[in-house]
Amino acid sequence: MDASLELLLERLHWPLPRVRWEAARALASLVRAGADGVLEALTRWNTERSLESECLLGLGVIHAFDLAEFCPEDTARRAVSKPSLASEWMLNAIYGTRDPSAPLRFAVSPQFPARLDEDAAGLFDSYNTMAVPPVFLHTLKRLERALDFPFEDRWRHDWAWICRSNGVQAPATEFFLRPGRGRRSTLHMPLGEMLVSAYLRTLAYAMHMGTLREDQAGYHAMLALPMNRGLASLEPVGRPAWSRNLLQRWRDSGRALAQELWTQAATSARPGELPAALRLVEGNEKDFIEVEIDQVVGHSAFDTGEPAAVSPKYAWDAVEPGCMEGDIRRSAGTLEPLAEPMTFACPVAPAHVGRIDGAVALQVKLACLGLAGRRGKVRCGPNHVELQVDNEVVSRWHHWYTEWEPSKFSKQHSDVSGMTTVRRSWLRAYAEPSGLSEALLVRVRTGTREHTHEDHIVDEDDFWSNPNDNGILVTTGLS
Repeated sequence: MDASLELLLERLHWPLPRVRWEAARALASLVRAGADGVLEALTRWNTERSLESECLLGLGVIHAFDLAEFCPEDTARRAVSKPSLASEWMLNAIYGTRDPSAPLRFAVSPQFPARLDEDAAGLFDSYNTMAVPPVFLHTLKRLERALDFPFEDRWRHDWAWICRSNGVQAPATEFFLRPGRGRRSTLHMPLGEMLVSAYLRTLAYAMHMGTLREDQAGYHAMLALPMNRGLASLEPVGRPAWSRNLLQRWRDSGRALAQELWTQAATSARPGELPAALRLVEGNEKDFIEVEIDQVVGHSAFDTGEPAAVSPKYAWDAVEPGCMEGDIRRSAGTLEPLAEPMTFACPVAPAHVGRIDGAVALQVKLACLGLAGRRGKVRCGPNHVELQVDNEVVSRWHHWYTEWEPSKFSKQHSDVSGMTTVRRSWLRAYAEPSGLSEALLVRVRTGTREHTHEDHIVDEDDFWSNPNDNGILVTTGLS
């Protein structure tokens, strides 16, 4: 195998999620281009995996980048050396077929306990909400309460058996993280892959015992998906110069910085579009700052009310689970009975996001005004996520990263920056007739410390900016 291809394949298993994402993107591009031996190398690499969750990494390239036409179904199925509910769901989604014998091939641990030494056994409780997102434990706890089945103990049981077969040790994250307290790992560690594999075995066991139906077990198994179809092809755009040096500018300008950033964001938007939401993150060796600015509408004056607003939720209709693209609608409510201030843009995410690109998926925001009783379509392009209403693009979201770091400060919410824009003509048509007043809701979080061995002191400032007193929606730059 070519050395560069071998390195690219190994990067699917690297601890940094973004490196895994970029490796998957590069492999998908090579497969689409018909590069010799790439598909064969990808499927062979996948057959060499020893854990259920690891088998999803190579298969995830075929699923997330929709490569069914380049990879025959029998080839993809043979590439899964450790079948699971998640791999079977992905194969069904890729090829639209189902293997009725698949559940018989899902691994189930022996009934008697695996013996681990005390230090190794203690790793389960130490890392089951750190080496994997807490949603795995929360899901099993919720199922345990609803079905009176010991899901959490079974997860521990399956994990112990995987450890006995593969060996286990505490993650040596000091090789990847810079020294100093207060940094939270976002690495994908071997222990995390073992925990995800044990989670999949637990669901399979509950299905075999009749506690979960196969469709229920498959639904919860999608927490293990590596990437989100649609979102996988999204690339970060270049970070604009006006979004840098935020901490010093905040110290120099205070609340005036919000108006400055909003004006600069409006200047950088596409012709005919206006900003609806802005999130900016920046950090250095010791400190960080997060700035969130949301355009807000309401029926009352903002300068007298608490700086807070609701963000309505989207409901997904007839969309493949685990895919950012599809039909959506406002889950409830209209503009007329608006009882409290509401943001122009609100979060958009399907029920399941990928373990590799989840940090980005959970930051996507698109315009939510005017969708009550109507449907929109979410589409992912190479540079942005867009919302279409009646075949017109009415809102876009694009993102960039603060830095390419393997970790972030423990008190920092996210390292993803992004901007949501809304089409000016659409905003006029659906918002202006409602007679709503508008303002900017600004949230600024700063974390500072004197020395790198100390944790951060976090300061938060929430405030309204530029409230409009005439009771009529006049968005900056609209008229």
